Formats: sequence, structure tokens, C-alpha cells
Amino acid sequence: MYDAKLAVQTISSDGKVTVTYAWGNLGDNYPGEAAGAGRLVGATLKLERLPNGADVSFVMLSDGALAGTVRLVGQTYTGAFLRQ
Repeated sequence: MYDAKLAVQTISSDGKVTVTYAWGNLGDNYPGEAAGAGRLVGATLKLERLPNGADVSFVMLSDGALAGTVRLVGQTYTGAFLRQ
């Protein structure tokens, strides 16, 4: 189980976004939080590489759920985010 939270701060008309992303323990990576930036294209939000080295993306599914993918140190983690 991997705990993470995503808060979208801004979305501009050209698809640029700013976010706050917080994560729990993941492999050898300790919990943390980072401000991030990325781009929204269609239903996919791709963030620029986070300070901890993670590449993170999200896809809004047709049922309204948000699927997340984290790539870190050669490992890929996937899961669903619940709206709070």
C-alpha cells in the first residue's frame, strides 16, 4: 500500500498545471512533499520530475477515478486515487 495525495493548484488555458504532491514510504524513499509543475493533455496529467527523482503521471478514467503511476529508481507503482 502506498499513500499519496495530489492537490492541483492551477490549470492554465495552455494546459500547464501546478500541483502539490505528497507521498508516503515507497521503497527506500521516505515520505515527503513537493511543489510541482506539469502539463495536462486530454485526460493525462504528466508532472515534471520531482525532487526525489520520481516521474509521476495521472489519468482521469471514464468513471471519474484518477489512476496514478509513479516511476522511481527502476520501479513502477500504480494505483487509484480517491477524491477527498
